[in-house]
Amino acid sequence: QQAGTGARHGLMVQEEQTPAAEPEPTVDDKGRKFISLEELGKHKTKDDVWMTIHNKVYNVTKYLDEHPGGEEVLMDRAGQNATMDYEDVGHSKDARKQLDKFEIGELPPSERSKDEAGSADAAAGGGGLMLAIPVLLAAVGAGYYFYFSEQ
Repeated sequence: QQAGTGARHGLMVQEEQTPAAEPEPTVDDKGRKFISLEELGKHKTKDDVWMTIHNKVYNVTKYLDEHPGGEEVLMDRAGQNATMDYEDVGHSKDARKQLDKFEIGELPPSERSKDEAGSADAAAGGGGLMLAIPVLLAAVGAGYYFYFSEQ
């Protein structure tokens, strides 16, 4: 069908105009230039250690000697995404706060891990459930004990 034939038959055919794709931003919310995975990968020597956790980039070079788990665990993920390793260990809220001072930027939106969106906040608050399970088990056990000890 040629353009305009619909109008001859009394139908108004409106062509859809696709808006031009917005260019990807070049700076994060704090005005810092985004750090690409390629750039991140260049920082993996003992004198220059960067890593990304939850799409944020950290320069942990000055923390190598202080890290309670040893510098080896940091060096294993130098220049890479360390999110899974970081979460598998189960860092405390204090450790998460301490990480803030090493933040130097963020990954560009196109290079972020899709499954990590918002997971930093979820992981930081996950300790409540871990506390609730033993409390619930203790309550059930106490109820069971008192119920059967009275009979």
